Amino acid sequence: MPSATNKYFDTQAEAPEHPRIRAWSSFSAHAQRVDLEIRRPREGLAFGPARMFVTFYDAGGSIDQQDEAEWELELDNWLLKQHVKARDEANETRRFALRFKAAFRPISIRFGDGFFNSVLVYHLRGGPYGGVEPLAQVLRAIHEYEAAGGSKNDCEELIVFEITVAARSLLGLYDRAEAEPILIAALAQYLDERFHITERRDFGFA
Repeated sequence: MPSATNKYFDTQAEAPEHPRIRAWSSFSAHAQRVDLEIRRPREGLAFGPARMFVTFYDAGGSIDQQDEAEWELELDNWLLKQHVKARDEANETRRFALRFKAAFRPISIRFGDGFFNSVLVYHLRGGPYGGVEPLAQVLRAIHEYEAAGGSKNDCEELIVFEITVAARSLLGLYDRAEAEPILIAALAQYLDERFHITERRDFGFA
């Protein structure tokens, strides 16, 4: 017979807090400013794991605490909620390219890589930034057939949703004039890696 009390049914389920979030919450309570740097060195033809370096500054502008970790969406989500900006535009672009990689992965799994690739490319070509560099340059290097079928609209809706989420997250950190170039560059960087544009160009295949 089951016991009268059972912790699986009788207690509220709460996800354990990430250990680094606990530490960063403590550090940020005493920090005047926090910034983020992301490093993602190339290892041969591919990128190595992305690492995030978080620096906490005191009121005098001196470094109070520093920590580093492999990039995780959970950690970056916490930093976004704390309105922590990346160190510069290049780092912010790298950050949001990683966020696109995480956000688009379930969509590509659901619809298949080829179908997702086609819908994404055709959406971006016809979207508001299709003719804006550096995204336009990357799109010119991609050759995809237009996807067909009833799932196209469903796939595109999910893509638009994730791009909109990224745009709104950027507006939590910057005004629109600053946010738009970062969004465009992050999409370009994501596509460059997904379609191996730089690698093909380096080998003379572009």
